[in-house]
Amino acid sequence: MTNSKWISAALASALLVTGGAASVLATSSNVSAAAVKTAAVQTGSTTWSVNGTPVALSTINSGGYKLYSLSQVAGELGAGLVLGNSGFLLNDSKGLHNVQIQAGVKSYQVNGEAQQFTVAPVAYNGKTYVELTKLVTALGGELQADTNTILSFARPTGQFDTLNWSADGSLIANQSDSESAVLYKFSQTPGNYDLFSSNASVVDYAVSADQQWGAYGDETGQLKLINLSSGVISSLGTDTSVKTDIVWSNDGKTIYFVQGDKQEKLAQISVETGIVKTLLEDKVENKSELRVSADGKTAVYIVNVTGTAKNDADSTEDSLTVDFSKAGEQLYKLDLTAKDAKPAALTTALDNKLYPEILGNGSVVYLSADPEGTAANTLKTIAADGKITDIALGAEANWSAGTSTGLVVSGLTADGSTVIYSIAAGAAPVELYRTAEDVSEVSVSRDGSKLAVVSGGKVLLIQNGKAVQLSN
Repeated sequence: MTNSKWISAALASALLVTGGAASVLATSSNVSAAAVKTAAVQTGSTTWSVNGTPVALSTINSGGYKLYSLSQVAGELGAGLVLGNSGFLLNDSKGLHNVQIQAGVKSYQVNGEAQQFTVAPVAYNGKTYVELTKLVTALGGELQADTNTILSFARPTGQFDTLNWSADGSLIANQSDSESAVLYKFSQTPGNYDLFSSNASVVDYAVSADQQWGAYGDETGQLKLINLSSGVISSLGTDTSVKTDIVWSNDGKTIYFVQGDKQEKLAQISVETGIVKTLLEDKVENKSELRVSADGKTAVYIVNVTGTAKNDADSTEDSLTVDFSKAGEQLYKLDLTAKDAKPAALTTALDNKLYPEILGNGSVVYLSADPEGTAANTLKTIAADGKITDIALGAEANWSAGTSTGLVVSGLTADGSTVIYSIAAGAAPVELYRTAEDVSEVSVSRDGSKLAVVSGGKVLLIQNGKAVQLSN
């Protein structure tokens, strides 16, 4: 019999169970009432955390096996439970899994596929009792025996990256080891998540200051906006030039980007009109890491200076040489309020420069890394007068990001631990989180009050200095 026919037959003579308080008559059991009564059964209960709430689940101990009340567990998981002539039918609350169980029969079905209990479900005193782990997993849930924790929906398994907060308090992350694009949206409660997008172009997007919107360029160069609450995508303007290093203005009305096949321009687009305006066209290639100040008056970006080729007047191959003496990354600043403004160099040293940020006081912070890898990374600040100084940390910095109140910085300590700090303007670093595990990404809410990381490919929410794992 097909699943649909089985469901119809069950519903035709169904007894619907909505929670743990309801009892289910075992009239369809293959075990006789006399056998159940004479069985050596001990009743009891065990407390489990079900979706974060402690619940005492009714149990029986039969033949050395602890079995749990089918109706109560189903009710706590939010699953529908129906008793028909052929046994029990369960459906999880998202309609993703259906399970068929018969009392006294070890064999059961999950989405039409046969599975086996270790011990057959037992009918006792008007209720049916089953193995807890197999019931929870059959319904798509997750059980952690070491902590007595049950989740209605198992946390997604895989390697994750591209972690971002959204305004509704959710976290969006890309499953990087999936064969196709899969972005999940996680609530702050483990096991509570939804598929956010399967559009490959959406994976790398820039988040607006209010975390309501994402912006990205599709495969044609067309700029797209995605609502980070609903997932709805819309086009902005008609320009299809290459756009990289997208960044939003603080008020959400303008989007800035590096433009051109060789990243040679700076431009902006109006979110209201879709009109593109060129800001800088100095023919200097390899611009990246664009940042715009909160007041919209200043832009900072990196130029990757490559080697200079030289040869003789005849341009022979043998005479060609490349001078790398000035190759490296340099920071530049552009006044966005002055017409035809020229970019001003902020740095001249040949160190690698990463994660530039413009702070509220106008200073620029960046991570300095030795290109030879022989010196430790340092976090540096460039004051308004151009003076460059180090920011003291108790760890070697490896990432930083700006917030509305300052910076969030992560680094490695001498013992290999990862430490994440919050640094308010002019204040000493405050430790937010420390772990012995590797951290590949950090995501912080705009106001700096919420923190999440990717560690070992898993998405972790940091609450009061402790990690809550949202993925497996």
